[in-house]
Amino acid sequence: MILARRATLRPSPEQARAFGRACGVTRWAWNWGLSRKIEAWKVRSAAIDAGVAKADAPKVPTAIDLHRELNLLKKLAPENGGVPWMYEVSKCAPQEALRDLDEAFGHFFRRVKAGETSGFPRFKAKGRNPGHFRLTGTIKVRDGRIHLPRIGAVRFMPGDRGYIPDGTYAQASVVEDHGRWCVSVRLEVKEATTDATRPTAGIDVGVRELAHLSDGRVIPNPRALARESKRLRRARLSISRKRRAADKRHGPWKKGERREESKRLQRARRRSARLESRVAHIRADALHKATTWVARTYSIVKVEDLAGRNMTRRAHGKGRAAKAGLNRAILDSGMLRVRSLLTYKMPLHGGRLDAVPPPYTSQTCSRCGVRNDPGSSKIYKCADCGLVIDRDENASLNILAAASCTAAPTGSGPKVRRGAAVRPKAKAGRQAATIRQSKREMQ
Repeated sequence: MILARRATLRPSPEQARAFGRACGVTRWAWNWGLSRKIEAWKVRSAAIDAGVAKADAPKVPTAIDLHRELNLLKKLAPENGGVPWMYEVSKCAPQEALRDLDEAFGHFFRRVKAGETSGFPRFKAKGRNPGHFRLTGTIKVRDGRIHLPRIGAVRFMPGDRGYIPDGTYAQASVVEDHGRWCVSVRLEVKEATTDATRPTAGIDVGVRELAHLSDGRVIPNPRALARESKRLRRARLSISRKRRAADKRHGPWKKGERREESKRLQRARRRSARLESRVAHIRADALHKATTWVARTYSIVKVEDLAGRNMTRRAHGKGRAAKAGLNRAILDSGMLRVRSLLTYKMPLHGGRLDAVPPPYTSQTCSRCGVRNDPGSSKIYKCADCGLVIDRDENASLNILAAASCTAAPTGSGPKVRRGAAVRPKAKAGRQAATIRQSKREMQ
């Protein structure tokens, strides 16, 4: 199993400036390559429209072709359109950016074949996109430092030392995270042998509590966004006030207009971005700690096969505000990430993850199997056998007893559509109408 390990760096001022230069070169190479590809595609399309065969039409340059052109531009003087300043950075940074651009175009054309029209690569701006670059070659980690080409040995933060094992790696990605620099590498980790002595558990994820296990244990919801909501609101109001003040001084902002922002507005934006990053880090920390504990404690874990996009779909008309609040609570809890994290953590610690169909797990009695709708109550009461139990605990017991609708999400095996096992069959009259309609279409 190949995993990515990410750690925070502690660069010196000179190393931080080198990181910034590498990010600038990566961004420039992406934008330059994108403009070259767009121009070449227009020429190719015009030639095809004129009757030239596709095999004889001009080709769109690949990442290797663009890198050869870039090597020629490096040798030219700036007044002749050259970019000799790129010699200050490792050649891997622009080369990897052009490879990423090729991959982005491949993803776009695959979407076009599937009938989608979104996903065309966009130009990158310094303020809109976080700085990042990737280096390849011999990258060594030892003594609490990572040795990067053309940059040197960069120290890890004290809390992250030892998280990336000492050794040699083929590539490393450096990204700016709101004033902090982080590096990630890929390493191969062996899966642990299955330990059948550990218990089995069913997990019901939710908004009130992050997870409720079938043995009665509860993992609390971090509520990261709710904890920082006041600070976030103040930071966003500060940005709004400063933007209104700028509009009064310079007139209303027009679409496509480039306007230099004041220092105070830039500081307000950075303050808001740091708070949003803090919320994301609090949520991720709670999720990783909870899922790691679950993977180490249980041998087999069953979770619901939830469709997150359907659960957080935007509502229109009446009830829109209430649905927006529910969507915010679902995304704030991070409940939809529990399964994806357990997908790789369970095999890593010698366990297995199974998915079960989600319909009626909260409405079915875990003792007698009769379906009762508890509504919005936190307590489940069965009208048939008289069972009184916590609603989430009842759902976790049903999940534990349910048959898997898929194999482990990373494994192989036939997959059943969501709700296929519990979806009611169509009535006879409806089936006959469908058959008659099909015959008319065939005629």
